[in-house]
Amino acid sequence: MRIQRGSQYCLLALWLAWTVGLLLIYYRQVWLSPTENLALVWSNLVDLLPLLGIGLGAALLLFLAQRVGRKISQLLRQEKFTQPSQLLYGTLLEFGGLTIYVALSYLLIRRVLLPGLPYFHEAVGRSVLGIVGAGLTVVAAQFLGLGVCRLLLRWQFQDWRDRWLYHSAIGLGALAYLSLGLAFLGIYYRLSIQILVATVLAAGSLWLGYCFKSDNSLQLRSAAQPRLTPTVAPADRIWQGVTLIAIAIAFVCALAPEQEFDALSYHLSFPEMWLEAGYLVDLPAQYVSLYPMTWELIFGAGLALGGPIAAKLLHFVSLPLTVLLTYQLTRRFVAGVSPWLASAFLVTVPIVLWEATSAYVDLALALHVGLVLYALWQYVQERHWQWLVLAALNLGLALASKHLALFVLALAAIGLFLQLWFQTKNFRQAVIPAIALSVGSLVLPFPWYLRSWLASGNPVFPELFSLFGAPADRWDAVSERGLDHFLEQFGRPDSVLNLLTLPWDMTVNAADYGGTLGPLFLLFLPGWVFIRRYSSAASWFAGFVLLYVVLWASPFCSFQMRFLVPITPLLAILAAASCEGLAHWLNSFARGGGLALYTGLAVLLPLNLPPFLPFHEGNRVGWTGWLTHVIRELPLPVVVGQTSEAAYLQKTVPSYSAWQYINAHLPKTARILTFSDGDQFYSDRDRLWSDATIARPATWGAARGQEKQAFQSLQKSEISHILFDKQQLKSLPPDTLAIAQPEVVKTWYEEVYEDSRYILYRVQWEKSAL
Repeated sequence: MRIQRGSQYCLLALWLAWTVGLLLIYYRQVWLSPTENLALVWSNLVDLLPLLGIGLGAALLLFLAQRVGRKISQLLRQEKFTQPSQLLYGTLLEFGGLTIYVALSYLLIRRVLLPGLPYFHEAVGRSVLGIVGAGLTVVAAQFLGLGVCRLLLRWQFQDWRDRWLYHSAIGLGALAYLSLGLAFLGIYYRLSIQILVATVLAAGSLWLGYCFKSDNSLQLRSAAQPRLTPTVAPADRIWQGVTLIAIAIAFVCALAPEQEFDALSYHLSFPEMWLEAGYLVDLPAQYVSLYPMTWELIFGAGLALGGPIAAKLLHFVSLPLTVLLTYQLTRRFVAGVSPWLASAFLVTVPIVLWEATSAYVDLALALHVGLVLYALWQYVQERHWQWLVLAALNLGLALASKHLALFVLALAAIGLFLQLWFQTKNFRQAVIPAIALSVGSLVLPFPWYLRSWLASGNPVFPELFSLFGAPADRWDAVSERGLDHFLEQFGRPDSVLNLLTLPWDMTVNAADYGGTLGPLFLLFLPGWVFIRRYSSAASWFAGFVLLYVVLWASPFCSFQMRFLVPITPLLAILAAASCEGLAHWLNSFARGGGLALYTGLAVLLPLNLPPFLPFHEGNRVGWTGWLTHVIRELPLPVVVGQTSEAAYLQKTVPSYSAWQYINAHLPKTARILTFSDGDQFYSDRDRLWSDATIARPATWGAARGQEKQAFQSLQKSEISHILFDKQQLKSLPPDTLAIAQPEVVKTWYEEVYEDSRYILYRVQWEKSAL
């Protein structure tokens, strides 16, 4: 539809007003406290300079090696060498250039900087071990994914990008389920995982060698896709640079010791516990114990081969893979939109970048969800059953990683049915693939649902507690209300007005939602008006995003920003499409309009990176309104060895020192009632969290005057020590906690440790009688 000139002026004025208003409100911290925030940003930029120098040096050397490699490849081609040989020579040359750069950097650090880096060898050892462990795991996953696709599905990918994506995702899942088999046999130990990975690497290497030498290769069906030669526009160089800088920042942060709450609470602590026991330990006192934990098994492989840094790096790998997936989704299905622009939109989302630095699972979930949609859209176009199987496998891995994927199951099955119905007008041809997708995807999470059912009577415990119930020592109505109260802290109360203004509120008041997506998605939302022609895939992506957000805002979910990470690749694609459409419209309206838009975007995208995070905290006043789940500062001191790992963790994990004392001085039989959480990975003693259902009669269920009841519960739970959070005790009303009353402390306890935050008591059972 052609827009009249007067209407064009009105639309332009409205969009400019929207842009200026949103940016002024979102970045209000810039002028509310300009001096303070500029000082914070400058300090962050100074910290970033060494990383930029190292990155630019590595990029320059790799560029030079690549240029020389191309020359050698041309010479080899003239001599009629085989293509694998050319690839081998080019790869060896680039690897050699990188090795020389690393060696020179090491010598420079050792001779010039080492006196200022007293823990350099500790940092290098930790990083190298983590990189090697994660690298071996990823290579083993590639072999496993290759085996599943070629041997089971009889399928090979024409595009190397698709091959890397699906081999990596399916291979990591296969490694997790092989580990689950070891756990079922009771032999899930470090040595077992190491033998498993070594066996996969050996078998994969022999198979590849056979395939290179043999002319009788497998006759496999190829993914029938056109060969697309990507073109790089001048603006794409900027988007490429932003993308690479963001990935480098995430990589450096991933090399720091783990200090995030959920990662320490169960993402790493549970696989560590399983590796010690040899099987999947169930802890009824921790409600997360029955979650589906496929990615925790992947983290277990990282722990077994390279320690916690390797586990973190395995989740970091999800970032470049998800960027590659976003690139492919845009390139295949949204014509006329720069894949690099969509990639830059994705990788600069603050909460996405933070996810890549920690052993969480939301970014891995985003990878699986995106691969589901990619495979389904390929299936709709080509009708090869292999694409439907690939979609089911990735949907199954998503379901086996997080209950949140049940939303994806519902939307994907219904969407597939509707799309096939619109194409064929045949109910049978539409419903059978949708049913096959649903049933096939439930195979992989079934062991986790069965485990949860057998332990609690609820396949998705603790969700749907009101329907299934639970054993009294694991969960009850009071525990359910407590969890609901915690979840209600995110976002605003449900109301029609609040839901209608949700996109605005979650952007400009992001601190209330536990993270931020940045302002760019909301900024370009009106740009859809200017898109001349919508691709069918983009329309379906928009519908998926809209319905997912509706489910996210429903009573079945929580207003936590990281629960939106699975749709950020689609949001990035839609934002890029909107931006391209808006630029085209501006170019037709005024010369240089598109260039002005891209120039502004080139400024706004880097503002999403960690150095500029202080500008995003519009609600920050004193110690309130701070953003969580973002990279607040680069941990370069501990990564390069200026600070020790112990000093870093003492600063970032408040209870770290207390648990180090407990691990070193308390007997193995000690059991600690702890008022700290999010630190389980660093504790080696049996512990009972104060908020656990079984602990409530001794903690929050026993006020002053109920000391006898409290200590009977402690004795029943075989508690030997109590770790109090002094900061928490100061904030409680004086009669809230019976076991913390002054007369109780004097009569029952012996102080064995105290620091600025925590105090540890031994319960003197031998001196007191109930």
